[in-house]
Amino acid sequence: MAEIQSGGTHSPLPPQPQLFQLEPIDVAEPWQHELVECFISFSTLSAGKSQTELHETLQQKASESMHSHGELVNGVVYGILTVPAEGNTVRLDSNAGCVLTLWTAQLTTDRVSYLRHLNIISRDGFAHAISRLKLLETAHRFAWVRPEVRSQLFWLLSELVKVSAHGVDQVVLVLTRQVRSGDVTQGNVKLCWLMVRFAQANYAWLSTFPVLVATMVYMLGRLALDHSRIPDLRAAECELAVQLLRERFHECCMIGRDLVRMLQDVARIPEFHDLWQDILQRPQSLSPLFAGIEQLLRTPTPPMFLANRITYEMEARLRFILENLPATSYSRNLMWFVQRYLSTPESESLFSDLIRYIIGVFHPSNAVLASNVVPRYVFLGGLLRFIRSPVVAANAKLALFYDWLFYDPKSDTIMNIEPGVLIIAQSVDKYTFMTASFIEFLAYESDAYLPELAPAIRGSIRLAMQDAVEKGVIPSIMPIYEHPRIEVDIRQNLYHLFPQLVPPAPEPAQSEASTDDAEPAKDDDAMLLDSTDMLPPVAVDSETTPEPPKPAVELPLPIAMPQSIQTVSAAPKTSIALDPVSRMFQEEFGIVDADSAPEVPTDAGNTNGVSNMTEEDGAPEDAALVASAEPLSDISVEQALEDTSLWLFGSTLQTFVDSVAAAEPDVKQIGRSVKEIVDMF
Repeated sequence: MAEIQSGGTHSPLPPQPQLFQLEPIDVAEPWQHELVECFISFSTLSAGKSQTELHETLQQKASESMHSHGELVNGVVYGILTVPAEGNTVRLDSNAGCVLTLWTAQLTTDRVSYLRHLNIISRDGFAHAISRLKLLETAHRFAWVRPEVRSQLFWLLSELVKVSAHGVDQVVLVLTRQVRSGDVTQGNVKLCWLMVRFAQANYAWLSTFPVLVATMVYMLGRLALDHSRIPDLRAAECELAVQLLRERFHECCMIGRDLVRMLQDVARIPEFHDLWQDILQRPQSLSPLFAGIEQLLRTPTPPMFLANRITYEMEARLRFILENLPATSYSRNLMWFVQRYLSTPESESLFSDLIRYIIGVFHPSNAVLASNVVPRYVFLGGLLRFIRSPVVAANAKLALFYDWLFYDPKSDTIMNIEPGVLIIAQSVDKYTFMTASFIEFLAYESDAYLPELAPAIRGSIRLAMQDAVEKGVIPSIMPIYEHPRIEVDIRQNLYHLFPQLVPPAPEPAQSEASTDDAEPAKDDDAMLLDSTDMLPPVAVDSETTPEPPKPAVELPLPIAMPQSIQTVSAAPKTSIALDPVSRMFQEEFGIVDADSAPEVPTDAGNTNGVSNMTEEDGAPEDAALVASAEPLSDISVEQALEDTSLWLFGSTLQTFVDSVAAAEPDVKQIGRSVKEIVDMF
């Protein structure tokens, strides 16, 4: 038994668990103390016995009861995880007041001997041992697990695979959630290496579990975006992911439409390029049962894959906010969350994963919906205001509305549509610019995301909104359509998307059009829609609706189809400017001020507000969603008045300018205009 010298007397003190790197003020969980106590009991039981005597003793004690069996397994598992590979000593910290000593147990066994003991005493096919490993892997403090414990854990899993222990696949499945996206710290990078090497060493075993194969592919694809500056790790991740996709593509199809979203992000990485071409042009070469990319897009992504990119600690913090905090007091917790997980440039890729989790995994109960707890759409609006990069903002919009593009009431759920519907409807009064931006995004993506399926995508978007109205998410979209701050072109976009729910929008007055000095030139990016590089549209039954006007904001590029993927890949990034959502958040919320948003550290020399990750690095820049644009600086009032995409205050700004410029200024009118502008914030 461990003892500690204090004031000339001996007082028993249990040693501190050595699984996690905890501070002195941290308290270990009860199951950790249980493992330590069982390990000490096992060490006492085995002391002074030969191998034959020890085996007989262990056999006898393991057969006494399941409780005795569990205690022995606990001690052996703890020994495997904490005993050094060479089997010298185990050092266990003990703490009593201000006195700290080390309890050292001299051991003659190494981890191989402990594994032999585990084989002898196990009576349940290693089920209890695997349950102890799951306790470790699902711990919120997994990021603080000691490096040597992680290495021993993967060694133990490899040994359990060799003996075909049941349930090891579930342990590995849990481990994939602890590999954090957007984190390039040394500990997380080492965990990525351990996971990749484990999968490579046990590839034949891994291939026999379809769910694990699909999860591993989705994890590796998302992680490859983060490791552009770690070429060896990225190459290993890409090689393993491509191998699994080519050899087990049918199993990977269970991921659904988010597999396309993941591959779209990594298609420019050389290892994925040929695979992406095969998916688009030669689907039968991957699997005889694969009919094409539309098959994936029509398959909703199961929640388990969306949750995989969120660690258990993140999930617990998100659920605490979304299940307990009222809408009036959640901002501080959101700020803490962003500072903890989203404060580095590398963590920007996590925004899309968080949005997909909130939309596709967290569905609040009726009790939560009826309470004053912060709604999902409010939380998403607060989360979006921390986005600084236009590339991330474009990907965030796609994550928010991705299920709209291929919505089917028979397979999709209205809960995946509800946040997008509400964020459009509830923002129209105070943040009209955001509502207009989202409507323009939907209108353009309905035609440009996948041109040959444009009629079907428009039908899915229309069906999603109609289903939301019928099920009472919102009573009608007419309040949006008739809102005085909604411009004519946005109303035309609404009619283009939802002709059954709104009347045709009137054409702009001829007198207004005649005031323009010159007809604006056709947008170069908009001309991409007429490019002969795109595939011709296929015949799809759909109602004919009028084409929407080209929005005044910069348009996103279409999805990278077979003939145009090279063009999209070569799209310049130096001219990227803020998209409407990013611009709205920076202007309306004042996010550029240090007091309104957490400061995100950036690399030296980066002054454009966009991530420094370059295309050569394989940066997660979705070129299919962001278009080049002129810088927004030095815009005059006259230009702002002509560009409706910049009309943050609707007619209020025009009224203010006219009142000030009048020969006899109306002081009251000027005051009212200023008050309306201030009220917008």
